[in-house]
Amino acid sequence: MGDRALAFLETDDGQRIAICAFSVLATLVLIVFEGDTLAFVFGLPYMFFIPGFAVVRLFFWRGTSPEAKFVLSLGLSILVIIFLGLILVLTPIGLDSNTTRASLIVFAVGAVAVETFIPKKTPKTADKEKAVAPDPGPRPKVDKVVAAMLATALVVSGISLGLILTADYPSRTYFAMTDGDGMVITNVTKPLNTSFAVMIHMKNGEDGSRNFTLVAYGIGDVGERDTQTVSRTMAEGDLWNETFVFDLNTTGYFRLDFDLYIQEEGKPPYLYGNLHLWFGVYDPSPAL
Repeated sequence: MGDRALAFLETDDGQRIAICAFSVLATLVLIVFEGDTLAFVFGLPYMFFIPGFAVVRLFFWRGTSPEAKFVLSLGLSILVIIFLGLILVLTPIGLDSNTTRASLIVFAVGAVAVETFIPKKTPKTADKEKAVAPDPGPRPKVDKVVAAMLATALVVSGISLGLILTADYPSRTYFAMTDGDGMVITNVTKPLNTSFAVMIHMKNGEDGSRNFTLVAYGIGDVGERDTQTVSRTMAEGDLWNETFVFDLNTTGYFRLDFDLYIQEEGKPPYLYGNLHLWFGVYDPSPAL
């Protein structure tokens, strides 16, 4: 039984069915067992062998040794993954786990379909006769697998260099909220006729000097606002801690909002983010 299965996998139809069946099975495993060990077991060959093997069958099958087919499948799989990722990123489809799985199965099955149903060109009789005619002398010949791997390496290197040069590196700016003593806010119930101090911590993690503007306001149950605005120009890596004090003169449930705007010289400011906190104010005096 095992020998018959191996013999079937050595045939063209057996390999085509194996590619399609494994692609479907691996996609289902990645969906059902996302993040589990089983997902890695199926996901690694699904990403780093199957796409390249489908391309090898499509373009480099004849005249290539089994060892070269295996190595070429690994290299071409990486190239296919890069191109699929670029297509997803640069189109409205977007890059996430679902679109990645979908693109892999579409590519693998599509490559098998093209290789199966689109006939390959056969050399003409004259070309065949010319091909078997003896050469007048030995000529150096570049192995097509070596050439393909070299081309793959050059393309991957070019893409990687382009991504490095054009990358929009993530900002290291942050801002966080603590109480007036710099401690984590754990008590969100305050007595009436007291004050509530909140400290906002900010760091300029941009690639140069920026103007930071912080707008703090309280929103009550009737929409009342008490707005406080502070601004400072910060050099790269600078830290800024600002304390805001809110007078609690009304009982009820309230929300504090902190909007951080960042502005580069010569450009309009943009909203970096928002921090907010819900808290309650109660009357501690005993009821009559």
